[in-house]
Amino acid sequence: MAEKVTKLALASRIIVLILQLLANKLLPDHQTDVFRAPFNPANKVTWLDKTINFCLNGFRHWDAEYFLHIAEHGYTYENTLAFYPLYPMVVKSGAHLLHTMLADFMNMRSCCLLVGVVLNVALFCKAANILYALTQRIFNDLNKSWNVALLFCFNPASIFFTAAYSETLFCLLSLYVMLECSTQIRAVRSTFALALNIAARSNGLVNMGFPFYFIVRKFILKRSSLLSSLLKMALCLLFSLIPLTFFNFYAFQLFCVSDKATNHTEAILNYGRQKNYVLSGYRYAEQSPWCDERFPFPYSYIQSHYWKVGFLRYYELKQIPNFMLALPILIFLFWHCVKYLRDFQKNLLPKYPLLHLLKEYKTLPFILHALALTVFCIFFVHIQISTRLLCSATPCVYWFASDHMPKSLDKLQLRSKAGLIFLWFASYVLVGTTMFSNNLPWT
Repeated sequence: MAEKVTKLALASRIIVLILQLLANKLLPDHQTDVFRAPFNPANKVTWLDKTINFCLNGFRHWDAEYFLHIAEHGYTYENTLAFYPLYPMVVKSGAHLLHTMLADFMNMRSCCLLVGVVLNVALFCKAANILYALTQRIFNDLNKSWNVALLFCFNPASIFFTAAYSETLFCLLSLYVMLECSTQIRAVRSTFALALNIAARSNGLVNMGFPFYFIVRKFILKRSSLLSSLLKMALCLLFSLIPLTFFNFYAFQLFCVSDKATNHTEAILNYGRQKNYVLSGYRYAEQSPWCDERFPFPYSYIQSHYWKVGFLRYYELKQIPNFMLALPILIFLFWHCVKYLRDFQKNLLPKYPLLHLLKEYKTLPFILHALALTVFCIFFVHIQISTRLLCSATPCVYWFASDHMPKSLDKLQLRSKAGLIFLWFASYVLVGTTMFSNNLPWT
């Protein structure tokens, strides 16, 4: 089955690649005043660079510009600190290796783009298999597991799982943490995966709830001692936060230490001055106020200062189109989570003892996790990112959707709940890929 799932995942990425190529070449790019990674004119451009740009340029818009810039040049501007380091670090390592072998044929910019996309395709195939295994572990239903993998491969945020974004890496690590916790909670593996998960995206912190829940569950079911459980939770908390702690220290060294030695190219310096960005290594008075806090944690400040992220700060009339784009997944997930919890409270809690529910119903922490993320999206984030955030962070999107799917796609009727889900997923793949590839507002 792993081979079948891998082939399905790979086929879906090829479809997205072709859609991106056609959309990017048939339609003109939308011109916006957003971040564009500065290009060093000293870099030569070969025929291979032009070929890679021709085939994959549609994958480097919006946040992909930031990730690829960080991979190529590091954290040169303060606003880049909003993007966690794991994905650009992996891309940078692969790109450097590729550039070492093909320095005469490809510049570093092209290497980063190629590695970023190929890496995400490979990670996506692996993530699809882990999701299949997780679903089979929780539900023990081969048909449901296959439908879940199918829905994942053509999910509404498909473009972000191929473009140079961190969604695919984050999704894979999140699913792996969930699978480890729901299987046997191997402490070292779970903690290591969680640490990488947190280093990939900020919402990885929420996934700490999974090892904690399953460790407590194991203790309540009398499969471990209190001391062992507390020790595991303490070590998990301590070691999983190590990468994030180092990243914050690194950011402090770059932007809070005056006259820090840097090696910026002229192109980076000029672009930073043009955009009035805060450059690493050049701290002046009244810049980077987060540096002076007792616990200098840049992420919250960067999100608030540069992107105006905060409670209800995105509720403006001009954002109505973005709310409309996010409505399907927010309504779908919120309604299903609330329905599950209502049924759990009314039909299960009165009938069965707590020990039985903890043992038999492993889905509860996943539902609570999905509901928490959905509520967070509604009130705190740029609403248009809800689709990619939820599609990459929780398997519940696919579990709930699969409940409405027939056992065979031959029996799918468009005038049904399954048909509506199919149209939602398919239209978002098509429209989202087309808009993103042409730098239109699909972020």
